Amino acid sequence: MVIKVLFFDTSALLKRFVEEDGTPNVKWLTSSETKVSNGLHFVVNEQVCFEFERKLEHFANTGKISPKSASQINRTFLNHYKEKHFRVIGQKIVSNTKPETSIDAIYRDLNLKAGKNDWDGFIFQSIVNALAFLGGESHPILVTCDESFGKLVASKGYRVINPAKLSLDQMRRFVCLQRGESV
Repeated sequence: MVIKVLFFDTSALLKRFVEEDGTPNVKWLTSSETKVSNGLHFVVNEQVCFEFERKLEHFANTGKISPKSASQINRTFLNHYKEKHFRVIGQKIVSNTKPETSIDAIYRDLNLKAGKNDWDGFIFQSIVNALAFLGGESHPILVTCDESFGKLVASKGYRVINPAKLSLDQMRRFVCLQRGESV
């Protein structure tokens, strides 16, 4: 059985709740209908949850959204999405049969710098360590609107969805192709 696990980073998760380029695609992708009909599993890293709240605060402080909206979005995520629609995982491996990839190895592998783009390392570490648990043709897919991070992950052989760059038709085709259907 193929498990389709979509790892959302903060840039993509925010689009589920804040209107930006790619929001319609993320809303379609994360809808219950799309999730169930395509056998998708949504995952976020613990760091994404922390960063999500900080980004909402930043949006409120800069006037992109109101403080009331930021608070409401955060409550909605915490009460209705976190651990229900989006499973939250850490960096630790979930298999006891394969070795865990350390964050230092990830930093070296992706050439990440502490204090600059090291948060991306935690997300990628979760993907790598989750892959050790997935079997057969299962393959994690990163959902990100961060082009540089997406390119890094794609360069390591992982599939990447950038909802801000794809049309809704392209998103639908991607999900159908992941199911093995013709478009």
